[in-house]
Amino acid sequence: MKRSDLGSWLLRLTTLALFVLTLAGLAACGKKGPVRPHLDTLPEAPAGVQITQQGDDFIVSWAVTENHQDGSPVEDLLGFHVYRMVYNAAEGCPTCRDPEELVAAIELRRPEPAVRLGKRIYWRDTAVAAGTGHAYLIVPVTVSGQEGAGAGAFRAWQAPPPAPAELQAEAGDRQVRLHWAPPSSLPDGQLLLGYKLYRRTAAGAFAPVALNTELLREPRLTDFVGEAGREAVYRVTTVVRSGDQLLESAPSPEAAATLREVR
Repeated sequence: MKRSDLGSWLLRLTTLALFVLTLAGLAACGKKGPVRPHLDTLPEAPAGVQITQQGDDFIVSWAVTENHQDGSPVEDLLGFHVYRMVYNAAEGCPTCRDPEELVAAIELRRPEPAVRLGKRIYWRDTAVAAGTGHAYLIVPVTVSGQEGAGAGAFRAWQAPPPAPAELQAEAGDRQVRLHWAPPSSLPDGQLLLGYKLYRRTAAGAFAPVALNTELLREPRLTDFVGEAGREAVYRVTTVVRSGDQLLESAPSPEAAATLREVR
């Protein structure tokens, strides 16, 4: 091999070695960030997100997330973040972006102000105004603060129907007889479907779901409560159909009854 050829070959080899060393140095000196979990090890999106309107409020509910995105069980679920976006109902829901305002951070072990019933969470939004619509994004959160996949829904406010009036509760032997007056009139376009009845104990709070699983068609019900001396407190709402939506009124004034022992 000629001296010139050998020198050229050595120069190319040296250049290649320096290039490899430079890349290795850059990789070694680069800033190391925190280890991020794989997406498939984060919680999957909650299922069954629903929005119902009761009076002027929206009640948002969803199922508790049980699996990671890879199908494995979730064992590190802390709770959920609720994000909201308010829009002009007359213009329709803007679907080009997700809600970004964090309005609730709910922990499973102490979900207040939300309520957990079985595998479902219920959260009430009282900041709803006429003429607006609300879009929500529900995101599961792990104990390490990592957010999983989100699921959303949106709904526009509608004028609710009037609440029933003159709710009466008459105590008997292990039962309470209830009756009330239907609303005298409904706004145009609303069709009366029935009523929902809610019950609580004297020291408890009303559940977000009604006592009756099917709508009551008549303004009366006999509730079999239990032993004598137990006090039950009730309220009732009107349920109508407006277009393709179901609307529920604000609750009626409460009525209470204490079961008496019949001798």
